[in-house]
Amino acid sequence: MATNEAARIAKLFSDWYDGTPWTDIKMTDILMDITPEIAAAHPIPGANSIWQLVYHCLGWRINVLQKIQGAEFKSPEDNYLSEPQDFSASAWQQLLKDYAQNEKDWQLYLSNINDDILDSGYLPSKTKFTCYEVIHGLLHHDNYHFGQILMLKKILISKQ
Repeated sequence: MATNEAARIAKLFSDWYDGTPWTDIKMTDILMDITPEIAAAHPIPGANSIWQLVYHCLGWRINVLQKIQGAEFKSPEDNYLSEPQDFSASAWQQLLKDYAQNEKDWQLYLSNINDDILDSGYLPSKTKFTCYEVIHGLLHHDNYHFGQILMLKKILISKQ
């Protein structure tokens, strides 16, 4: 059974994904009308695409969840920012489905933890950061990249 703190964190995840976040920016609204072509575009030379940013956020959400659950592995050198190999509509839809599944995975995890886990050291740092700090950092990380996605989306849609 989740503690009060874990339930509050779960609400932050849920609001950010498809609820009522305090920022008024939620994942489902941002990505609702983005086509694979828009997602793959690079309107700013040298900057990441929307597709890359979504994949990057998903990669870190999966990474952190696995490490909190005890998995030990090295994060990829590309930081989950490589260009996708497949730019098809089905690949874009799969990425969005994978993101939705990850949201469910986080909700399930958070519904079954207690404060001892939140206070424990996060792998691989063990004592440098607590799981609580890293989970909150993950939410900040996503929100940061959502700002980038929104800016790219505005640039790309204004050019249509």
